[in-house]
Amino acid sequence: MSLTPHPDPGAILAENERRALEREGIPMFLALEDLRGPIPPVADRAEGPALAELTGTYAAAVRPEAEDGDLAALASVVTVLARVHFFPENGTA
Repeated sequence: MSLTPHPDPGAILAENERRALEREGIPMFLALEDLRGPIPPVADRAEGPALAELTGTYAAAVRPEAEDGDLAALASVVTVLARVHFFPENGTA
């Protein structure tokens, strides 16, 4: 998975909004953290900080006016992140 930001996340979001998702399904990702035991070594969590930075980059690009906790903004950011980085064959605008 590439962690390089897409140069135009707004175009990805706009293209996604034109799609008929009720027929296609919605690509998403889910991250879980096991809090029952000791924290895994940083090497095992190497993508975490990079994904957090990438999420912040996309949030600033597609929903700069959003406040913390804005679920609509979060949905937009997750959509771009999933389309570009988890389904790259579908993420080109």
